[in-house]
Amino acid sequence: MRRRSESCARRDHPARRGAAAAPTPPRPPTRPSPARMRAATATCACLVLALAARAAVASVLAVPPAAATSGVSADGGDVDAGRIPSDFFIGVGSAAYQVEGAWNYSDKGLSTTDVAYNSRPDGGGQVACDFFHKYREDVQLLKRLGVSHYRFSIAWARLMPTGEPGVVSEDGKKFYSDLIDELRNNNIEPLVTLWHVDYPYALEKSIGGWQNASMVDYFEAYATTAFRLFGDRVRWWSTLNEPHMFCVYGAGHGRMGASRVQQGYSEYRCGHHVLLAHARAYRAYKRDFAHYGGKVGLTVDSYFTRPVTTDYDDVLAAERHQQFEVGWFLDPILGATGDYPPMMRAAVGDGRLPEFTEHEKTELRGSLDYIGLNTYYGWSARNGVPENAGNPSYERDQGVIIPEAADMNNPPGGFTWSPWSLRSTLLWMRDRYRPSIPFVITENGFSTTATTDSLEDNDRIAYFSTWMREMLSVMRNDKVDIAGYFVWTLLDDFEWGNGYEPKLGLVHVDFDSPNRTRTPKASFQFIADVIANGTVPERNLPSSAPAAATAPLLVALLLSSAYSML
Repeated sequence: MRRRSESCARRDHPARRGAAAAPTPPRPPTRPSPARMRAATATCACLVLALAARAAVASVLAVPPAAATSGVSADGGDVDAGRIPSDFFIGVGSAAYQVEGAWNYSDKGLSTTDVAYNSRPDGGGQVACDFFHKYREDVQLLKRLGVSHYRFSIAWARLMPTGEPGVVSEDGKKFYSDLIDELRNNNIEPLVTLWHVDYPYALEKSIGGWQNASMVDYFEAYATTAFRLFGDRVRWWSTLNEPHMFCVYGAGHGRMGASRVQQGYSEYRCGHHVLLAHARAYRAYKRDFAHYGGKVGLTVDSYFTRPVTTDYDDVLAAERHQQFEVGWFLDPILGATGDYPPMMRAAVGDGRLPEFTEHEKTELRGSLDYIGLNTYYGWSARNGVPENAGNPSYERDQGVIIPEAADMNNPPGGFTWSPWSLRSTLLWMRDRYRPSIPFVITENGFSTTATTDSLEDNDRIAYFSTWMREMLSVMRNDKVDIAGYFVWTLLDDFEWGNGYEPKLGLVHVDFDSPNRTRTPKASFQFIADVIANGTVPERNLPSSAPAAATAPLLVALLLSSAYSML
């Protein structure tokens, strides 16, 4: 696919080589074969789309710096730009290992994240925010905030200590049941994530976790148990959170508790089994628990990239990044072919990208009631292989260099001010899949550091104002169906390999205090006012913010169209 695309962009002919064209003897006219006609059509389309994409990038690079001060890219001064539809919901989210603590309470099993992080100098998630003991206090914070939904994850090893079917912890069951009741008693709907990085270490030790196809059976048993125990009170489910992030940086680099790494293979085995596990859980819900009337989705992450230049290879690299990141997990479910994206198939050689059986394709196809999207910021993309990419590896296969990333082998780090990335991602997904189901923004938040965070967190307020208004613009002007939005996160928490240094919470947590004292920040009141008033007021961006241009969307759409024709 790469070779064919390059050939349509750079036709090699005698005039370009500087050689004289030899006279050609006349030949009788012949009718080209259907295959040749289709190839010629695709070639011409590829050339036209490539030129259009190049022009689109040029228009982006020409955006004047003055645009940086605009709070909303599409609505300008429209007084209704921040108005929230009456049927739209706003919530906040969290993840079990990041907030719960009580890592060895009762018969809770050892989890992969316990093994990965508990020995850190900061203690990892052993205590964290102590949400396990303080959840009632935190539900009152949610009530004060005014949110209608709260997203949390179940710690698999707390509910099913060994992961073995039928082995359920009574104390684990009671904790999550009590939490759900506490939320509903305060008119807050739970959105429950079944897998948010952590799983029983017993499954990693015995079968290698997501590297083993048996993990699909274990996850189905776990999901079915959760549906049976809590489905009468939970209407929103997310099967898995950010499988891309875990399969690349966990399975591919041995982080987040993954221990069996075969770079260039582990990433794709993990992704394959995660997808099959999602499909099995979805089908189990529809088969046995549909009478509860709930919705089951999958949560993907996107760090949308724009090409750094108008060079065709950079434009292609930006599209390749989208297909390797989002398309990897949505193409098999929502795509036309029921398979991995064409760019992945073309780039991942040696049989390293698994094949789906026809039965698996049938189970996967359409297995979503909504699309969960975690979005924080965007980056730029340049064609090339990162210097430290393994051979083979996901990074080498993807063939994308992100200038803002200090190390492509590490998860995304420093935040960039890029409201365009939210709109870019949503339109790329809308126009690639034409979904008849809504999106839910399942995570969106802003990180500061322990030294820069403040109770007067005006930078976070500006972030939420800008991103939420951009989201409302996409809903209104681009007709994208978005059902709800979750702020990440309620509390300052444990942020994986970065520990407690990043601060993303609406509420400050004193981790030096045994009581883990909570203190709401200014952003807490901002979100509370947004919910109460039904409007997102405009707040100024930092003067250093880059232009919020959105024209790169055309690049992605054109390239997606081109690849659907080839």
